[in-house]
Amino acid sequence: MTHIKILNLKKYYGKKLVLDIDSLDLEKGQSYGFFGANGSGKSTLLKCMTNLVDYKGEIQIENQNLKKNPSILKDIGLIIENPVFYNEMTGRKNIEYFCDDTALLEEYADIMGIKDILDKKYRSYSLGMRQKLGILLACVKGKKAVILDEPFNGLDIISVEKAIKLINHCHNKGLTIILTSHQLDISQKAVDNIYLMKNCRIHKFVLPKNKAGDKILFEFANKGDADKAENFLICQKIKYEREDDMLRVFSQGKYTFYEIIDLLKPFEFIKAEDITFSIKELYLEMEKSL
Repeated sequence: MTHIKILNLKKYYGKKLVLDIDSLDLEKGQSYGFFGANGSGKSTLLKCMTNLVDYKGEIQIENQNLKKNPSILKDIGLIIENPVFYNEMTGRKNIEYFCDDTALLEEYADIMGIKDILDKKYRSYSLGMRQKLGILLACVKGKKAVILDEPFNGLDIISVEKAIKLINHCHNKGLTIILTSHQLDISQKAVDNIYLMKNCRIHKFVLPKNKAGDKILFEFANKGDADKAENFLICQKIKYEREDDMLRVFSQGKYTFYEIIDLLKPFEFIKAEDITFSIKELYLEMEKSL
């Protein structure tokens, strides 16, 4: 667990101001998502929090000044931009190289669904596999907090599901979670506190909890798979709408997004999307709150 306090933070690239934050308090054991367009300062904010770039102002972690005490980052797991590993080492050896304690490696690799690739050399990994190993490293290393920059980039929907499951698992253990993303509809399932970054500043937004995951759109490769899924929903008395090879499924407060995905996995859908809010609608909601 950790507590991060930001005071009078200003960050310039040359003469351009990219961050201007008067005050921000991140409480122990909470989860935070920072969202915004490309260039809004999301990655720069995390780089400031992890002492990777210089800045004006003060950042405190557990009441210690970060610039004066950079060693306080040792128990924080993080990936900023693209994860970097050694090509000729296996995934396992990379994790062991970067982590003093790997007691949670097997458990977390199982949740992340990558136990089968841990002993393969990193140079053989696809983009998605590399991203998953980066998330795994951050969670294994993070004893007090996990900081993730665009963690869902390059991941398919099932991998996103597993990544969110691991992030939530770490959060439930009391770790502070901080992530950035432009994928609001996905990432809001991994965080409780949402902030919009715009015009160098940060604005709090409260997402209506009762609406999250109420409507999920499933697309199937053919009519037969859609028919089987439809018959299953009828038997389970789950409300839905049908249009060609697509089903709109309504959770009615009974199921989460990923519980419905699990129910329909046997019917081989090719796409699943939470359409309760579109990203555009979420941004419009956030704009209204400024």
